[in-house]
Amino acid sequence: MGSRKESSRSRWDNVDWDSPNLSNSPTVVNVTINSLTNEVELLNNNNNNNKGKTNNTRSKFDFGSNTASDNWLYDAGRGWDSSPNVQGKSWNPSVDEDPQDVYGHKFSTKEKATFKLNLDIEDVPVFSKVTDYTAFRKQDIIPDYDDIITAEELKDPEVWENRNFRTPLPDIPINRIKTPYDNTDQYLYTHFELMRQDFLIPLQKAVKAYKEVYNYTKTKDDQGAAMETASNQQPYRLYEHVHLNAIVFGSKQTLYRISFRLPYYCRVNWPQSKRLMPGTLVLLSKDHFEKDLKIATIVERGDEPMRGANRFEYLLDLYLERDNENQPFGFGDPSTANEDTYVMIEATDGYFEAYRHVLNVFQRIKPTELPFKPYLVDLSNEILIPNYAARKGTYDIRLDKPVRGVDRWYVDIRREWPRYDHRLDKTQEDALRTMLSHNLSIVQGPPGTGKTYVGTYAMQVLLNNFDASLGPIVCICQTNHALDQFLEHIYKHEEKIVRVGGRSKSDLLKDNTLYELKKVHERPRGIGRMYRSRDELGKEIRRALIELYEEPCVSVDFITNIKGLNPRQIDSLSRINEKVKSAVKPSSSRNFSIADDSDSDDDWEISSAEPAVLPKKTQFSNRRGNNAPPLPQQQQRKNGASSSWAGGNPNRIEPVKEKKTNPVELWLAEAIDYMDDSGMMSTIAEEMKQTLLEKEKGLVFDEDLDDRDLIEEDELKEVVQEFRGDDDKAFRNPFIQIGKAYKKQSEPAPGEGPERKVVNYQKIRTARECEPQKFNFFDDSGDDSFFEEDNNKYSLERWMKENDVSMWPLPVRLKAHKIWVDQRNAMLEAKIRMLMKRYVELSDEIRKTTAAFEAKICREHRVVGMTSTAAAKYHDLLEAMRPRIMVVEEAAEMLESHIISALTNSLEHLILIGDHQQLRPTTAVHELAENHALGVSLFERLVKNQFPFTRLSHQRRMRPEIRSLINPIYMDPPLQDHPDVLKRAPIKGMEQSLFFLAHTEDETHLSDSASKVNEHEAKMAAKLSVYLLLQGYKTEDITIITMYAGQKSLIKKALREERRAYTDPETIQVSSVDGFQGEENKIIILSLVRSNANGQIGFLKVVNRVCVSLSRAKDGFYILGNASLLCERSDLWNEIVANLENQPARMIGTKLPLKCKKHNTITEVQWPVDFTEVEEGGCTRPCGEFLPCGHKCTFKCHPFDHMDIRCNLQCQKVLPCRHTCIRRCCEPCGTCITTINVKLPCGHTMEGECNFFRDMASGRKTGKCPVCKTVVVP
Repeated sequence: MGSRKESSRSRWDNVDWDSPNLSNSPTVVNVTINSLTNEVELLNNNNNNNKGKTNNTRSKFDFGSNTASDNWLYDAGRGWDSSPNVQGKSWNPSVDEDPQDVYGHKFSTKEKATFKLNLDIEDVPVFSKVTDYTAFRKQDIIPDYDDIITAEELKDPEVWENRNFRTPLPDIPINRIKTPYDNTDQYLYTHFELMRQDFLIPLQKAVKAYKEVYNYTKTKDDQGAAMETASNQQPYRLYEHVHLNAIVFGSKQTLYRISFRLPYYCRVNWPQSKRLMPGTLVLLSKDHFEKDLKIATIVERGDEPMRGANRFEYLLDLYLERDNENQPFGFGDPSTANEDTYVMIEATDGYFEAYRHVLNVFQRIKPTELPFKPYLVDLSNEILIPNYAARKGTYDIRLDKPVRGVDRWYVDIRREWPRYDHRLDKTQEDALRTMLSHNLSIVQGPPGTGKTYVGTYAMQVLLNNFDASLGPIVCICQTNHALDQFLEHIYKHEEKIVRVGGRSKSDLLKDNTLYELKKVHERPRGIGRMYRSRDELGKEIRRALIELYEEPCVSVDFITNIKGLNPRQIDSLSRINEKVKSAVKPSSSRNFSIADDSDSDDDWEISSAEPAVLPKKTQFSNRRGNNAPPLPQQQQRKNGASSSWAGGNPNRIEPVKEKKTNPVELWLAEAIDYMDDSGMMSTIAEEMKQTLLEKEKGLVFDEDLDDRDLIEEDELKEVVQEFRGDDDKAFRNPFIQIGKAYKKQSEPAPGEGPERKVVNYQKIRTARECEPQKFNFFDDSGDDSFFEEDNNKYSLERWMKENDVSMWPLPVRLKAHKIWVDQRNAMLEAKIRMLMKRYVELSDEIRKTTAAFEAKICREHRVVGMTSTAAAKYHDLLEAMRPRIMVVEEAAEMLESHIISALTNSLEHLILIGDHQQLRPTTAVHELAENHALGVSLFERLVKNQFPFTRLSHQRRMRPEIRSLINPIYMDPPLQDHPDVLKRAPIKGMEQSLFFLAHTEDETHLSDSASKVNEHEAKMAAKLSVYLLLQGYKTEDITIITMYAGQKSLIKKALREERRAYTDPETIQVSSVDGFQGEENKIIILSLVRSNANGQIGFLKVVNRVCVSLSRAKDGFYILGNASLLCERSDLWNEIVANLENQPARMIGTKLPLKCKKHNTITEVQWPVDFTEVEEGGCTRPCGEFLPCGHKCTFKCHPFDHMDIRCNLQCQKVLPCRHTCIRRCCEPCGTCITTINVKLPCGHTMEGECNFFRDMASGRKTGKCPVCKTVVVP
């Protein structure tokens, strides 16, 4: 860049700036432009030889097209709905010149242009970026260090911080809404890059925020605690103390199992947490993202992660997507001396699995094979008839089976249709005709207009008029719930359905999932062999890891192969065994001891066998000493018996073959230590530290209430099932532990204990630092000369000249072996990585074979259903199915890239059903949705470009006054009411079926959370729900919706507090507005939440969300919110509230009118406490009606039936004994219990119940006189 700039500068220096010609008139500079090199050459006017001559080069800085370089700024500033023909400012070309002469063709080689020189512009080259629209096909989906960290650091702070919130992000393309694309590659590139940036920007923000927090906390006394506290409410989630735990042999790839800890401030309700969902991209680093970055995908978390070594440690499985070549993830340190500790973060926004498959599909789309290219790229409005339909022409649109004598409803899709009694309104019939006759059909269905009904009707017509040769019809929906509903409608008429992806919740479709159907089909040939080959690869990986961990010393052959020693040194090392045997004393036990102060091996005492058992809680324990148990008897025998008797003598004990001793192991005997399976140093200080840490962390745990981390439990299960597919082996895959968690795999050799050997390289230092003769306690001069002498003495380079390696001191031996073992381990790790790569490749082959097998099953069925995510994930299955027809439900809620990734080359007919005026597609980065039009769906883009579509007009859901709330949204044409909605019954116990209860109670926010809540609205919603239940409504008839997850939790809590013995409102559905899209219910209570002095209304200004929230109720709708704030901040809400005020009846106010049906009494409630006046669901007056028993009801006014009331008054019925019943009215009368006095035959008087004396008189009972004890006989 420097040389290019200097060259450019030198050209400008040739201009005579002091010339009078420059001061008397506007400065004009003649240049020539080379479109190939994009280089500007100034003509030297002082050189007469060059006058009139033209240089055939253009500016090397002009990378752009031939239009003005700032045109893209004007295009971006015009907005989506402006005319595409607005021209940018010109640079004053001559009026007599043809514009083509000024700018020329992009690849022309000769042209001349005149530009007015602006002397106020700095002398800095201006670049016009040329974009290679085909480069995305080779772009790595997984980002690297430059994408995430370097790209963020290179951003100009002034450019990014001073941007207007409506300014597009630099170097990111903009989705063209009102203009066609230049070509297919540009179209694909734009959507690919927008999707890539949508998951990449949250990662960049997460790392940037983490590094800022880390640098800020460096100066704190307790950086760990400060780091965790400062990380709260950041754009990332933090996980600490991350270590390698195991290698897992998964169904698609080999995985790493890691252990981690949560920050102390965080406690997670895992079944409802978005944290570490399968498919999430996580970033790991061991230097806090300075130079080290590793990228992985979560594969298995479980409903709750497995516990690790202590109660605060969790385990999960992840797949390493991108490693750091300079600092690889590796496979743990066999010696555990240098165990790496990582920090792991995940971005709070974006779910990578939703992007990965879409981007992969985009890279495989060839520009010549994009289906419906004239509509998608060129915005053509010339509609064609599907190829398969053009050959047929005539359809029978009657759905029932043909019956003799019953006329069929035949229509020609190329002409006007006759009118039949099919119960479709005019717009529904138009929509049906559009779906059957347009190869790209768009049907807009406002709330309640029956778009799903028309969609399933069209599918039934297609299924009835074509046989299986048409191929399966593919149905795609945004959510699993919507997909189940759509397929259930079809299932009533066609049972040959396949449900692809996650397991269906529908009982009707449970046997139609691809997972279940594969069980009854024979597995494809050859797949068993592939599985066996992959299992063998797993065994090879296991063997390599065992060698890595259980062979701490390299072999002599390895040293020879790498030429680590010269031949004489190799020979010396090989004869270590002989020296050891000759040094063994006959009377000694077979243990060895090595003198610390001698380099000679003359005093060694070596044993080839080791003690059988060691204390379990010791990590390192040198095996020298004289306390080893004696060898087994069979090992002490002399082999004097002939081997020919081995098979014939049953009393002979076969001698156990001793393991061949590695000379290198004997050479390093003094540094060989032993490690048990715990792999932990169990010192008192470490135990105290861990205990204290756990006690402190246990005290400060708090509930994680951040609504960004919350997800519905059912939704989480759907995400997990979608990610796993048919693989349901949660934490059940085989694995081998690594790092500190490694457990010895091989059987101990005779005489060995269960511990594994490790080389303690710490003795490189300790062997020389502890020589007492070199340490003077009283010398504090700081003279380190003797350390330099040590370094020279233990120099490996010096000792390499010594051919007798037994003379080498221990530190030198360890230095040499460390070099060798590092080479061996590097070779083993390279081998493991190669095997892991092959494991993935073989898994891909299995997937391809399975896809062909699954496609065969799907082609045998008439309908195949899947979600939009599954359509991208199983695109190979879709291609193998070769469908001709695809129906997309909720198309306006899907990103355009999701629909494009579902298209196949065989597709002839695409049907889009949705409503772009309700919910729009969801993006992770708001700026991309707003400023780059990523949030504009394909559905909306085509509608905005006057693409032919049909809009349904008759709604069948809402009573008219509720429908009037969305009149400002659906104005042209307005929604009409179907006659059925006029018959809706009014809501019991309420004066109005629609009411806006206005208030001014301030919102708050949850502790440690950005979510907004309004406690007043939560309590009012709960109290109103209980009141409606008392009117006789069921809990499934009522739904409470809100736009904030925090408010949803608060409402659920308020409902729990309202539980009574006879009423339990806890089962009432509480949902977010987005989660309730496409749903409806009898009664809806809407909590708007926002109420503040700052004038902030958040989501309430988004028209699409408002439309959804106002259109879910069928019979009754009650809104809780700050009406004055909404009117002040939103024109839409101002119009909605004005419509309510103009209604004949009062439908808005600060007090909600409740109406007692019994007395026609109105009770107004403004506060939650006001509901105590109507605690029985009526009014404040007593009931006063007669009960079936004849008594008046003593209860407070209530709406429920008197049959459910137990009367507690005295019965008053006359019994056969002519006494009045004295029991409670609600109790059976039974026998008379009135107390009477009777004179007995003995003359005495006896007191008792009437029924007793009647029984005595009839002889059923006998009694005695209480005075004389005479038995009374009847």
